[in-house]
Amino acid sequence: MKTLHITSGECSANALRKRLPFSDILAFNEAMCEGETCLPIYSDEFCLLRARAYSVTPEEYKEKSSIDFLKNICKFECLELYFDYDMFCAVNALTLLAFLEQIKFEGHVFFNLIKQDGSADILERFPLSFKGYLKNYSEILINKKLCKTGIEVFDKALPLYIEYKKNNNEIIRYAKEHITMPREKLITDMLGKFSDYGLSDLAAEKFIKEALKNS
Repeated sequence: MKTLHITSGECSANALRKRLPFSDILAFNEAMCEGETCLPIYSDEFCLLRARAYSVTPEEYKEKSSIDFLKNICKFECLELYFDYDMFCAVNALTLLAFLEQIKFEGHVFFNLIKQDGSADILERFPLSFKGYLKNYSEILINKKLCKTGIEVFDKALPLYIEYKKNNNEIIRYAKEHITMPREKLITDMLGKFSDYGLSDLAAEKFIKEALKNS
Protein backbone atom coordinates (compact mmCIF):
# COMPACT_ATOMS: atom_id res chain seq x y z
CA MET A 1 0.00 0.00 0.00
CA LYS A 2 1.50 3.35 -1.09
CA THR A 3 1.62 5.50 2.05
CA LEU A 4 2.33 9.18 2.61
CA HIS A 5 3.33 10.40 6.07
CA ILE A 6 2.29 14.01 6.77
CA THR A 7 3.75 15.78 9.80
CA SER A 8 2.87 19.02 11.58
CA GLY A 9 6.21 20.63 10.68
CA GLU A 10 9.84 20.20 9.72
CA CYS A 11 11.07 19.07 13.16
CA SER A 12 8.75 16.08 13.34
CA ALA A 13 9.31 15.40 9.61
CA ASN A 14 13.09 15.21 10.15
CA ALA A 15 12.61 12.94 13.17
CA LEU A 16 10.39 10.67 11.09
CA ARG A 17 12.84 10.64 8.17
CA LYS A 18 15.48 9.15 10.48
CA ARG A 19 13.02 6.47 11.55
CA LEU A 20 11.55 5.79 8.08
CA PRO A 21 14.34 6.68 5.63
CA PHE A 22 12.68 5.10 2.59
CA SER A 23 9.19 6.50 3.14
CA ASP A 24 7.36 9.43 1.53
CA ILE A 25 7.24 12.17 4.18
CA LEU A 26 5.71 15.65 3.82
CA ALA A 27 5.83 18.51 6.34
CA PHE A 28 2.54 20.45 6.36
CA ASN A 29 4.09 23.88 6.76
CA GLU A 30 1.05 26.02 7.47
CA ALA A 31 0.10 28.30 10.35
CA MET A 32 -3.66 28.41 9.87
CA CYS A 33 -4.19 30.10 13.24
CA GLU A 34 -2.73 33.26 11.68
CA GLY A 35 -4.63 35.48 9.26
CA GLU A 36 -7.89 34.56 7.54
CA THR A 37 -8.99 31.76 5.25
CA CYS A 38 -11.77 30.70 2.88
CA LEU A 39 -13.14 27.91 0.69
CA PRO A 40 -12.17 26.21 -1.54
CA ILE A 41 -8.91 25.33 0.21
CA TYR A 42 -5.89 26.08 -2.04
CA SER A 43 -8.01 28.17 -4.41
CA ASP A 44 -6.51 31.45 -5.68
CA GLU A 45 -8.38 33.37 -2.97
CA PHE A 46 -7.13 30.98 -0.30
CA CYS A 47 -3.53 31.42 -1.46
CA LEU A 48 -3.96 35.21 -1.48
CA LEU A 49 -5.26 35.19 2.10
CA ARG A 50 -2.48 32.89 3.28
CA ALA A 51 0.13 35.06 1.58
CA ARG A 52 -1.23 38.08 3.43
CA ALA A 53 -1.08 36.16 6.71
CA TYR A 54 2.63 35.45 6.15
CA SER A 55 3.43 38.87 4.59
CA VAL A 56 4.68 37.31 1.35
CA THR A 57 3.47 37.43 -2.26
CA PRO A 58 1.02 34.75 -3.49
CA GLU A 59 3.81 33.43 -5.73
CA GLU A 60 6.18 33.12 -2.75
CA TYR A 61 3.47 31.37 -0.74
CA LYS A 62 2.83 28.85 -3.52
CA GLU A 63 6.56 28.13 -3.86
CA LYS A 64 6.97 27.44 -0.13
CA SER A 65 3.67 25.65 0.48
CA SER A 66 2.80 22.01 -0.23
CA ILE A 67 0.03 22.98 -2.66
CA ASP A 68 1.38 21.17 -5.74
CA PHE A 69 2.13 17.99 -3.82
CA LEU A 70 -1.24 17.95 -2.05
CA LYS A 71 -3.17 18.41 -5.29
CA ASN A 72 -1.75 15.03 -6.39
CA ILE A 73 -2.25 13.29 -3.06
CA CYS A 74 -4.85 10.85 -4.41
CA LYS A 75 -2.04 8.72 -5.86
CA PHE A 76 -1.49 7.50 -2.28
CA GLU A 77 -3.68 4.76 -0.83
CA CYS A 78 -2.97 5.56 2.81
CA LEU A 79 -2.14 8.72 4.77
CA GLU A 80 -0.50 8.74 8.19
CA LEU A 81 -0.95 12.13 9.89
CA TYR A 82 1.35 13.21 12.75
CA PHE A 83 0.13 16.18 14.82
CA ASP A 84 0.39 17.03 18.49
CA TYR A 85 -2.39 18.18 20.81
CA ASP A 86 -1.99 21.97 20.81
CA MET A 87 -4.24 24.54 19.12
CA PHE A 88 -1.74 25.32 16.35
CA CYS A 89 -1.68 21.67 15.26
CA ALA A 90 -5.44 21.14 15.64
CA VAL A 91 -6.24 24.04 13.30
CA ASN A 92 -3.70 22.81 10.73
CA ALA A 93 -4.94 19.22 10.94
CA LEU A 94 -8.56 20.30 10.54
CA THR A 95 -7.61 22.29 7.43
CA LEU A 96 -5.80 19.28 5.96
CA LEU A 97 -8.75 16.97 6.66
CA ALA A 98 -11.18 19.48 5.16
CA PHE A 99 -9.00 19.61 2.04
CA LEU A 100 -9.00 15.80 1.80
CA GLU A 101 -12.80 15.83 2.07
CA GLN A 102 -12.95 18.62 -0.54
CA ILE A 103 -11.00 16.55 -3.09
CA LYS A 104 -12.90 13.39 -2.12
CA PHE A 105 -9.83 11.43 -1.04
CA GLU A 106 -10.82 7.75 -0.90
CA GLY A 107 -7.82 6.13 0.78
CA HIS A 108 -7.23 5.17 4.38
CA VAL A 109 -6.30 7.91 6.88
CA PHE A 110 -4.79 7.42 10.34
CA PHE A 111 -4.18 10.13 12.92
CA ASN A 112 -1.04 9.80 15.04
CA LEU A 113 -1.13 12.00 18.14
CA ILE A 114 2.51 12.84 18.88
CA LYS A 115 4.42 14.43 21.72
CA GLN A 116 4.76 18.22 21.71
CA ASP A 117 8.54 18.08 21.35
CA GLY A 118 9.19 17.55 17.64
CA SER A 119 10.21 13.93 18.19
CA ALA A 120 7.34 12.26 16.27
CA ASP A 121 6.92 9.87 19.22
CA ILE A 122 3.36 8.53 19.01
CA LEU A 123 1.02 8.78 22.02
CA GLU A 124 -2.09 7.45 20.29
CA ARG A 125 -3.11 6.26 16.81
CA PHE A 126 -6.63 5.96 15.40
CA PRO A 127 -8.38 5.83 11.98
CA LEU A 128 -10.36 8.76 10.59
CA SER A 129 -13.36 8.91 8.28
CA PHE A 130 -14.35 11.85 6.07
CA LYS A 131 -17.53 13.30 7.44
CA GLY A 132 -18.06 16.90 8.43
CA TYR A 133 -14.56 18.36 8.25
CA LEU A 134 -15.47 20.92 5.59
CA LYS A 135 -18.42 22.04 7.72
CA ASN A 136 -16.22 22.17 10.85
CA TYR A 137 -13.54 24.13 8.97
CA SER A 138 -16.11 26.62 7.69
CA GLU A 139 -17.74 27.14 11.07
CA ILE A 140 -14.56 27.39 13.13
CA LEU A 141 -11.91 28.94 10.86
CA ILE A 142 -14.12 31.11 8.64
CA ASN A 143 -17.11 31.99 10.85
CA LYS A 144 -15.20 31.80 14.18
CA LYS A 145 -18.01 29.75 15.72
CA LEU A 146 -17.21 26.75 17.89
CA CYS A 147 -18.64 23.35 17.00
CA LYS A 148 -17.85 19.75 17.86
CA THR A 149 -15.75 17.68 15.47
CA GLY A 150 -16.16 14.39 17.31
CA ILE A 151 -12.38 14.03 17.65
CA GLU A 152 -11.41 14.48 21.29
CA VAL A 153 -7.99 16.02 20.70
CA PHE A 154 -9.51 18.65 18.36
CA ASP A 155 -12.46 19.41 20.61
CA LYS A 156 -10.08 20.17 23.49
CA ALA A 157 -7.81 22.42 21.42
CA LEU A 158 -10.14 24.30 19.05
CA PRO A 159 -11.87 26.45 21.72
CA LEU A 160 -8.43 28.03 22.18
CA TYR A 161 -8.52 29.11 18.52
CA ILE A 162 -11.71 31.10 19.15
CA GLU A 163 -9.98 32.80 22.10
CA TYR A 164 -6.78 33.32 20.09
CA LYS A 165 -8.63 35.26 17.38
CA LYS A 166 -10.19 37.75 19.81
CA ASN A 167 -8.90 41.33 19.73
CA ASN A 168 -8.14 41.22 23.45
CA ASN A 169 -7.43 37.55 24.09
CA GLU A 170 -5.98 36.10 27.28
CA ILE A 171 -2.46 36.13 25.81
CA ILE A 172 -2.60 39.88 25.14
CA ARG A 173 -4.08 40.49 28.60
CA TYR A 174 -1.21 38.55 30.17
CA ALA A 175 1.32 40.56 28.16
CA LYS A 176 -0.31 43.81 29.32
CA GLU A 177 -0.13 42.72 32.96
CA HIS A 178 3.58 41.88 32.65
CA ILE A 179 4.66 44.48 30.11
CA THR A 180 7.42 45.86 32.38
CA MET A 181 9.15 42.48 32.40
CA PRO A 182 12.33 42.18 30.24
CA ARG A 183 11.20 41.23 26.71
CA GLU A 184 13.06 37.91 26.48
CA LYS A 185 11.83 36.85 29.93
CA LEU A 186 8.24 37.79 29.01
CA ILE A 187 8.39 35.79 25.78
CA THR A 188 9.78 32.76 27.61
CA ASP A 189 7.04 33.03 30.23
CA MET A 190 4.34 33.32 27.56
CA LEU A 191 5.61 30.28 25.66
CA GLY A 192 5.40 28.22 28.85
CA LYS A 193 2.09 29.56 30.15
CA PHE A 194 0.33 29.24 26.79
CA SER A 195 1.93 26.00 25.57
CA ASP A 196 -1.52 24.55 24.80
CA TYR A 197 -1.77 27.14 22.03
CA GLY A 198 1.49 26.02 20.43
CA LEU A 199 2.61 29.64 20.70
CA SER A 200 5.75 30.58 18.72
CA ASP A 201 8.32 33.28 19.49
CA LEU A 202 6.95 35.35 16.61
CA ALA A 203 3.36 35.05 17.82
CA ALA A 204 4.38 36.01 21.36
CA GLU A 205 6.22 39.04 19.98
CA LYS A 206 3.14 39.99 17.95
CA PHE A 207 0.91 39.86 21.03
CA ILE A 208 3.39 41.91 23.09
CA LYS A 209 3.26 44.61 20.39
CA GLU A 210 -0.54 44.52 20.58
CA ALA A 211 -0.36 44.86 24.35
CA LEU A 212 1.97 47.87 24.05
CA LYS A 213 -0.29 49.48 21.48
CA ASN A 214 -3.36 49.18 23.71
CA SER A 215 -1.77 49.77 27.12
